[in-house]
Parts: sequence; structure tokens; C-alpha cells
Amino acid sequence: MRVRGMNYDVGAEMLAGRMSRPDFDEATVRGELAAIAGELHCDAVRISGQDHDRLRTATRIAHELGLTVYLSPLRGDLRQAQALDHVARGAELAEQLRAGGDTVLVIGLEATLFQHGFLPGETTADRIRVASRPVRMILGMLRTGDPHQRLNAYLGTAVALARERFGGLVTYASGSWERVDWTPFDIVGVNLYRDRKNHARYRDTLRAYAAHGKPLVITEFGCCTYRGAADRGGMGWAAVNRDTSPPRLADGIVRDERAQATELRELLDMYREEPVTGAFVFTWANYSYPWDEVAQRNLDTAGYGVVAVDRDGRWRPKEAYTMLASANV
Repeated sequence: MRVRGMNYDVGAEMLAGRMSRPDFDEATVRGELAAIAGELHCDAVRISGQDHDRLRTATRIAHELGLTVYLSPLRGDLRQAQALDHVARGAELAEQLRAGGDTVLVIGLEATLFQHGFLPGETTADRIRVASRPVRMILGMLRTGDPHQRLNAYLGTAVALARERFGGLVTYASGSWERVDWTPFDIVGVNLYRDRKNHARYRDTLRAYAAHGKPLVITEFGCCTYRGAADRGGMGWAAVNRDTSPPRLADGIVRDERAQATELRELLDMYREEPVTGAFVFTWANYSYPWDEVAQRNLDTAGYGVVAVDRDGRWRPKEAYTMLASANV
């Protein structure tokens, strides 16, 4: 595994009304990225967000620190014409930033969920509910046709637009349920969380992605910070009840930092044994899941961050951070 990476969020509204990182300060970003490069021994960072000024600032700092940047301009709930315009503008930004250091362009994130036109549902939350229930998925396909065929038509157009504006490598952060045609891409990119359902076949899944004959990069893998979170994989974040004020953890959620660290270490060990070119831990911090001294209000427990961030923006390392920082990992 040549690329050891970390996901780093500069802020995006991917779920309606919920900005993933409300505050952004250059000095804070510099300190965080320095820790990623220095203490966590990463050589790459996937920088995601919707504001181009924030993306530019974080990428410039990352390049100064010697990090390769997988640039991921994100914006939720776009329709196809809007999404293609977003890809084009993101490619132009990536080309400008490529002069400062190694830059890979990630042209989208799980488009079947975060964009209109592939799965039924007016909002991202609606589409997540469809995708998480096989019966609803099948009924949706019967009404609207094969979403994967529409997805690949869209991605083909998006890649062509990006290549007109960007001269570097191009990939896409796919969902593991998406049947992507990787022909136009330079790198196979997949958000591949392990959970109870795919645990037994996870290694075989890696090999199937590698069989496309292109470098395989796991654009996201991770685990939340509570007992049993590894069984829930990419849906671990749903352990928060946001119908209460303030939001609280669901009943029965018990914080367990070691569970998170163990899952990350097991997956990193597996990636080194398999034909995986690189992997990006999800994530440095979940800024919208702040730390709280009161256990039921400690949303960080349902977050994927390797550091916990309090409501004032101060962060502290978790056991996963300590594990990643150790010399033998």
C-alpha cells in the first residue's frame, strides 16, 4: 500500500440544514494538517468541501507540508446540470492547485445518494432510506429504470468535462452498492466500510475492485467510537437522535474508543496484504458531532473522527489517533 491517507473536511452541506464544518480558521487548519502529516505519518489527504476558498487554503497548506491532495469538491442535492457545472468548476480549481503539488481530482461522492436523478427521493435523507432497504430499492428501479446505467452515463460526461480542464489523475468516491464503469477513470475509488453484512466477504470485495486493472484506492474506511459500531460500518453515524433538543445518542450506545482503533488497525493490515494502492481513513474529525462531558450528549461517540472536537473547536486525540501514530502501524 503506497498511499496512506486521511480524510479532511473543510465544510459542506450534504444533508439539508447541516453544515459539516461551520467554522474555518487557517491557523487551525495548518495545525491539523501538520499533525496528519507529522504525527500520523500520512503522505496524502483527501480534502473535501464546497467552498473553493476553503479548498484552496487547505490544499495550499497540505502541499507545503508535502502531502498529495485528493481534491474533492462537494455539494449536496444537485440536479444533473448543476452537478456537471460543479465538476467543471472543481476541475478548474484543481488545475490551478496542481502547480503547487501532487493533486488528484475526485469528481464526486456517492452520486446515487447525494445527487438527484438516480434513486427516488427528493432529499438525500430520502434516498439513503431507499438505498438501505432492498425492497424499496427494487421498487424504485421498477419505476425509474436502472440507476447504475444513468450513473455511468453521468460519470462519463463528468469525466470528459473534468479532463478538458484538468491535466492530472481523476477518480470518483463511489458507494460500494454502485456498479461503476471504471473505464474512463485513472483510479478505482470506493468508500468501503466493513460491517456485519459484508464482513465475511470483505477481502474478496477488495480483490474484485482490484481486478479492474487500475490502482485501487479506498477513498473512505472507518468506524465510529462506540461498542458494536464496527457492525454498523458506514451507517454508524445514525446512532444520534436529532429529534430531541439538544440531539442525544440513541439508547444503549456505549462509548468505546478501543473498538474504533481495533477496526482501523485490522483494515489497514488487510489492505497491506491485498492489491490496494492506498486508503484514506474517515476521518480526521466530525465537527458536527462535538464532544460533550455528558455521555448522552457526547455526539463524538457517534462520529468517525480520530480526534474529538469540542464546541470551541479544540481537539484531542482518541485511541485511534494513538494507534495510527505508533511507529509499527
